[in-house]
Amino acid sequence: MWGITLKGILAHRVRYALTALAILLGVSFISGTFVLTDTINSTFNSLYQQIYQGTAAVVRATQPFDPGLSYTVERQRIDASVAGPVSKVPGVRAVALDIEGYAQLVGKSGKPIGVASNGPPTIGMAWTSVAELSPLRLLPGGQPPRGPGQVVIDKHSADIGHFKVGDKVRVLTKMSPGTYTISGLATWGTADSPLGASIAAFTPATAAQLLGQPGKVSQLDVAAEPGVSQDTLVARIQAAIHDPGIEVVSGQSVTAEGQQSVHQALSFFGTFLLTFGFIALFVGAFVIFNTFSIVVAQRLRELALLRAVGASRRQVFAAVLGESLVVGLGASAAGLAAGIGLAVALKAGLSALGMDLPATGLVVSTRTVMVGLLAGVAVTVVSAISPARRASRIPPVAALQDVAAEPRRPLVRRTAVGVVFTFGGLLALGTGLFSHLSNRMPLVGIGASALFIGIAALGPFVARPVCRLLGAPLARFGASGKLGQQNAMRNPSRAAATAAALMVGVSLVSMTTVMASSVKASANSVIDSALRADFVLSSGAAASSGGGGFSPAVEPSLAALPGVADVAGIRAGVVKVFGRVTPVVAADPVKAAPLFNLGITQGSLAAMSPTGIGVSARVASDRHLRLGSPVTLMYPTTGTKTYTVQVIYSVREIAGDYVLPLAAAQANFPQGLDVAAFIKLAPGVSTGAARPAIDRVLAAYPNVTLQDQAQYKAQQAQQVNQLLNLVYGLLALAVVIALIGIANTLALSIYERTHELGLLRAVGATRGQLRAVVRYESLVISLFGAVEGLALGTLFGWAIVAALHSQGVTRLVFPVTQLITLAVLAGVAGIVAAFAPSRRAARLNVLRAVTTE
Repeated sequence: MWGITLKGILAHRVRYALTALAILLGVSFISGTFVLTDTINSTFNSLYQQIYQGTAAVVRATQPFDPGLSYTVERQRIDASVAGPVSKVPGVRAVALDIEGYAQLVGKSGKPIGVASNGPPTIGMAWTSVAELSPLRLLPGGQPPRGPGQVVIDKHSADIGHFKVGDKVRVLTKMSPGTYTISGLATWGTADSPLGASIAAFTPATAAQLLGQPGKVSQLDVAAEPGVSQDTLVARIQAAIHDPGIEVVSGQSVTAEGQQSVHQALSFFGTFLLTFGFIALFVGAFVIFNTFSIVVAQRLRELALLRAVGASRRQVFAAVLGESLVVGLGASAAGLAAGIGLAVALKAGLSALGMDLPATGLVVSTRTVMVGLLAGVAVTVVSAISPARRASRIPPVAALQDVAAEPRRPLVRRTAVGVVFTFGGLLALGTGLFSHLSNRMPLVGIGASALFIGIAALGPFVARPVCRLLGAPLARFGASGKLGQQNAMRNPSRAAATAAALMVGVSLVSMTTVMASSVKASANSVIDSALRADFVLSSGAAASSGGGGFSPAVEPSLAALPGVADVAGIRAGVVKVFGRVTPVVAADPVKAAPLFNLGITQGSLAAMSPTGIGVSARVASDRHLRLGSPVTLMYPTTGTKTYTVQVIYSVREIAGDYVLPLAAAQANFPQGLDVAAFIKLAPGVSTGAARPAIDRVLAAYPNVTLQDQAQYKAQQAQQVNQLLNLVYGLLALAVVIALIGIANTLALSIYERTHELGLLRAVGATRGQLRAVVRYESLVISLFGAVEGLALGTLFGWAIVAALHSQGVTRLVFPVTQLITLAVLAGVAGIVAAFAPSRRAARLNVLRAVTTE
């Protein structure tokens, strides 16, 4: 039977070509993601091993808890004087003062290089003269920084900023901006910079002043004498320090921490991309199912002859399933090769975005090959099981029939499957969205997938009436329009299966559109009701990260301007409260009170003391808090501090769940940067009149963006739109596969209707009319899939918006114009997909067609 299987594939290779393409696209996306992330992981594994090769031990402050990768948090600094006793420990060869913090280079154009938090890191550090303890490698022609006016920068920033040794460069830190002479250029290990990060290295004394605190260091890096093991040196140093607030870890541990941080960060990135790859394969499953169903129907006599000459039902089943196995293997293997090419393209794309990687070979792991092959083959074979079973049930007597037609089957089983999957999907979706489970997204994904299968199974029941309705306007285009409508209605099961693939893509696009519109409307509503400021200053730093910002010197400079009534800088950080890692914001309560309407229900923001805290009404209700209640926060830097509830507010979309006084941030957030600032003008002063003076102050701080309320709203919308466009681009793969399915169905249908099309030409139909018939049929099927997708997508969008109500998404918006546009685009895409099949239909030889059985 394997010989028959291979001959069957060769005989119908054209019919299977588009099916293989659908699998190829999905597998290429999955394998390309694995290759890219594995390559980046391998690169950084090597880099971390290289830069910490000479580090035997690291002395640093203990961290009460691990804030995780979602937040950028510095450890508490330790006294530089600790270097004295450490250097006297037997086996210590050298000790380097490691000082790190925020420093952002300004290009010759006046624009900052890099965007803090929302882009590659902007790193300031102390230069160390101990080569094996420094991650930086000075390039020939440069010198280490010798005084407070010199700096070494990374080669990547020098290249994009067109800097060379001896040039002047402005550097932004938590202090006032300064101008420094570039004494040298350096690489980070063998890389020009770590993923496009900008690096500024100063003398230790200058770094302590600009980046941290005089007399303090981020950590001490220690090199060992030859023959002294890392574990031995760690134990000796720990015994010599006797400080519970300081820990000593080996260089191997620090290397592993750095590698693990990259792995975890890439894990999210990889999972995000893999999700769309598996969505593409899921859509491809509908294409495969439909293709094999049609091919089996068209080969009815051939398969019946096999039964007639002695083939058993099991052998016929195995033959058809074998075809799917070979198609899946071939397409998956091609997808793996295409995935490697995709990884090369993605790597080039990262370089174009400024995130260069060292020139290393691509990593194609066994895991990548196995997952790619198994995913593609499994989807192909599983999708072909039902058509293969159908083929095995063809009786031998069917070989005597003159016409190969898809047998009519009772829909009882299909109905049962559709009902079970639909209700099961709704149950899983509802549980995932509205339960209190810690990880609900897997249930949401399972529920959505089950709903897709359920709706696809029930599709034949509505296919005929919906296609009749959608195709009704085509009657105006004469006989071609009527025939196109009737062809779409002719086989409801086939139309439903073809439309199902497009349904998945359109539903995900429409769901994303509803969510994005609702998020933008909710953000605008909050800005209108809760923000009293006339101007917003931002740095690109996320309020929940604490990983970037601008100098707090900006605030007093603006407060001194005439026409400015109130200015408040906002700081951000992360704490552990009630057992959860949570972002918090901090501000001077007196300065912030006039700028925000937080819906305060108890207490007064302006009256909050340095030991007070504001909590949202939600937290107060959940934790049974009232004015005067104690709240204990654990900082990742300074440990546990207890505050008293002095304010309870209802509008958490602006401030989150916790608001701290500025004194708390100054004592516990070592970064020392504002992530945002807000300005309220004096009565009678317009934004247009005040802006020139504000711009003059901010000219020294190019990392600060000034916006009025309208511009701030537009920026929030732009951020949502950027993410939306990214998702649209990734979902386009699923839509393309769905359109391939439509084209494949039409091509197979034309083969099946060769005799019919020949008769139409014989009785006077023109080639143009036949092309129109096929395109109208494709249009109706595409609109059917679009209607199903819009219905499901708006349902998913509504459910997710409802579930996000507690996160500040309070407005449900159905963007009717965008959704209608989506349906129109789906119809146009369907017409485009029918281009090749319609040309083939029009070019059929009339005499051969009318004599075809």
